[in-house]
This record gives sequence, structure tokens and C-alpha cells, in this order.
Amino acid sequence: MVYLCRMHASEQISLRLAVTADLPEMLRLFRTTILTACTADYSSEQLAAWASSADDGPRWEGYLRELDVILAVVDERIAGFGALKVPAHIELMYVHPDFHRRGIAGKLMEALLAKTEGPVTAHVSRTARPFFEREGFAVSGGFVSCS
Repeated sequence: MVYLCRMHASEQISLRLAVTADLPEMLRLFRTTILTACTADYSSEQLAAWASSADDGPRWEGYLRELDVILAVVDERIAGFGALKVPAHIELMYVHPDFHRRGIAGKLMEALLAKTEGPVTAHVSRTARPFFEREGFAVSGGFVSCS
């Protein structure tokens, strides 16, 4: 299923489930986002360790098998992705820096939350925390949650 949402006057975002063929582009987005968007909140050593988790192919293949991974696509390019661990935990949420502040994360969040009932949790980075708080999440025991 593909959902279309209006972004800027000339852009549209489509949301769809990720498939194995999307993994290389997702991993490039993951690395780029960490190494560029999170530099104010983490040391270079922390960023390198975090980004290196993209090298764990079996882990990422498992995400695609076990989670609801939703892609946001703009002009045939993956702009971001989010993943839900059923019943109500947001496992992943990454948006390429080229697409920050354009509503991508909000659309992904909306799609993920539509698949849940009741309280939702997420373990988020310091960089992502303000976004999650704007979306109605609150910090609770190291996790952010939304009821």
C-alpha cells in the first residue's frame, strides 16, 4: 500500500513498506544521518560506533523481517524510515539531513502510530528527543512514551 502526502508545492512524499532491495539505500541514509545530524550531541567516537552498526547485515535483515519498516520516498529517493516493533515500540526513526524540517518524520510517526493502540515507547537519541517531545512523547525511565 502506498500513501501520498503533500509536502512543498512541488513535492510529494509516498509511504510504503520497506523490502530487502531497499536496504543498501536505507543503510547509506542511516550512516549519513548519524554522522551529520548528530554531531552536536555525541563525540566522534560515539558517532563512529553508532554508524558502524550499519555493518551488521543480519541485524538489518532481521529488522525487515520482524518489524513494520515504513519508508518515506520523495522523487524516487528514500528520504527517511521508521520501524515499529509490535505492539507499540518505535524501534527506528531516521530522516536524511537533506529532508529535515520538511514533515518527513511527522508523516512517518503518523503512519507508525496508526498501527498501534495504547501507549507507545521509543528509546531515542539526544538529537531526536525534541522531535519526539513535540509529537507528545514524555521521558520515562530512559524511554520516551506517548499515551
